Amino acid sequence: MGKKEDFIQQINDGYLSKGESIVLGSALLEGEVLGDAQIKVPLKTLNRHGLIAGATGTGKTNNIQVLTEQLSTFGIPVWMIEIQGAFSGISKEGEVKSLISECNANINIPYQVSSYPVELMTLS
Repeated sequence: MGKKEDFIQQINDGYLSKGESIVLGSALLEGEVLGDAQIKVPLKTLNRHGLIAGATGTGKTNNIQVLTEQLSTFGIPVWMIEIQGAFSGISKEGEVKSLISECNANINIPYQVSSYPVELMTLS
C-alpha cells in the first residue's frame, strides 16, 4: 500500500464507530482533499462539552453550521445563541452554488439545499 492509501486507512480506522455519525469533512494529505477519508463524530458522543476555537477566518462558523445542520437532519433539536447574526438564515432553504457543490463533491458528501428547523436567538 502507498502513503496515500495508508493515510486513508488510518483516518477511516481512527474515526470508526458503532451507530450513526455526523460527517464534519474529509482529511487533507499534503494539500490534497481525500474524500475517502472522512472525519466523523459519533452521535452518541455529542452530549458532552465541546469547544470550537480559532482565529478569525479559520472556519469556526462553518463548522458550527455543518454540525447544526447535521444534528437537525438526524432529528436532534438545536438551540443556538449567537451575537453576530451569522446563522440568521439557517432556517430558510439555501441556494445551489457551484463552489459549494464542487467542494462537497470533492469530500464525497451529498449536497442539497434545504432549511433546518433551528431555534435561533440573536443577541444584540
